[in-house]
Amino acid sequence: MNDLSIIEKRLPDATDIVESIRQGKQTSSDIVQAHIERCNRHNPRINAIAEQLFDDALMLAENPVEGPLCGLPITLKETIAVKGRDITAGSQRMNPIKCEEDAEVVKRLRNAGAIVLARSTVPEFVMAGETNGLKWGTTNNPIDITRTAGGSTGGEAALIGSGASPAGIGTDILGSIRNPSSFCGIVGFRPASNLVEKTGVWSSGVGFFETWNGIGPMARSVRDVRLIYNVIANTKLPGKKGIKGLKLLSPSNLNFQSQDVQINAALNYSISILRLYGMGEGRIDFAEYPSLLKNVNALVTSVATPTWRKWLSNDRVGQFSLFNESVKQALRVPTIDPALYAWFIMELLYKKPEKQLRRIIDEYEQARIHSYDELGSDGIVILPTSGLLAPKHGQMNMVKFRPKKKPLITPLVLINSLNLSAITVPAFRFRDNRTGLVPGITLASAPGNEGALLDVAEVLEKAFDAFP
Repeated sequence: MNDLSIIEKRLPDATDIVESIRQGKQTSSDIVQAHIERCNRHNPRINAIAEQLFDDALMLAENPVEGPLCGLPITLKETIAVKGRDITAGSQRMNPIKCEEDAEVVKRLRNAGAIVLARSTVPEFVMAGETNGLKWGTTNNPIDITRTAGGSTGGEAALIGSGASPAGIGTDILGSIRNPSSFCGIVGFRPASNLVEKTGVWSSGVGFFETWNGIGPMARSVRDVRLIYNVIANTKLPGKKGIKGLKLLSPSNLNFQSQDVQINAALNYSISILRLYGMGEGRIDFAEYPSLLKNVNALVTSVATPTWRKWLSNDRVGQFSLFNESVKQALRVPTIDPALYAWFIMELLYKKPEKQLRRIIDEYEQARIHSYDELGSDGIVILPTSGLLAPKHGQMNMVKFRPKKKPLITPLVLINSLNLSAITVPAFRFRDNRTGLVPGITLASAPGNEGALLDVAEVLEKAFDAFP
């Protein structure tokens, strides 16, 4: 069932909602109630709410805090701490984490006037390209419920894409904001890892792999992303500037494939438009990247899986055993999601000793320095968000775990491995007529150049007619 009509109705974005409340045209209570009704209407189809906070939201809406987000309802990925609630990270085995206070990012949102409406679904330990699992079942794409919403911030993308939420916050460690945003036809911004405070945001304690993780906003428009980012970021963005004179860089020597013609058409159009607006032409060489991509599995299994074993072991369920879990998976009575289980199987193949792991980490760190030098303060990389439109349920995880399919997601992993700031913009002009699915185009910059990045994204958004 295609539900693109929801997007086509041009629902007000977060910026318009806040302005409407500020001008007294609507009250926060009216806005919150309307979004609760949308949640109740759409969630049975998309299954994207992990926990609803409707009563709290209605109470707070009666007297919203003054600020740049005054009275705006938002949603949050379930791994972001909310005082008095639990973080489960989508796991039935892990003991829930009791949240004694809000995450720092939530404090900033509340202080700016935002009202938390609900918390959204995630795959177990947020390590899958689809949002499904034992805890909450399958989250569906709001455009076509037979397809995945992506992962791991798939619940958030589905809520925003359906119109049930105007904006939200996600995390992105292997494409987890950009992948679902692209699949669900919304804007998703992944700032570099250290640009938004992570206190109270699960997960922590995974060493260098945590530097791959960025916290950022997801919304209906680029201006919404800018508005929310200026609330949660450690440093606010500079004022808007023109994009003339910035360099638009196309990647060289990047092993990337696209299986949908709309994606390449959107990319070529984007390059033409941005050059017409005065961006210079250039290229950036990623010849060193194939070796980095080859080491992703080694990094995850060497750094993260030992920590995951600890989280999965407790007095309630006992010590986690891969052998016992393998038996349960074979008997179809698993205790962890198959996607997480796959990482433990890969641990047997890819885990590296400490000395070799240190060399791998050094390679990533040197590649980051090199890419920042190449990008400078005026370079913006352009590439597809991924090489496919939202696939049918069950197919995206196969893409992530099968070597022959990995070129389809090279752009997703590239951003995290180099710790770039990146935004995906929906190319509505090139949506697929048969499915209604929308390709995404990614723009990326070195850390510190987020202002220019969003300036370029707004120009591209207008060219795509993603928002009037």
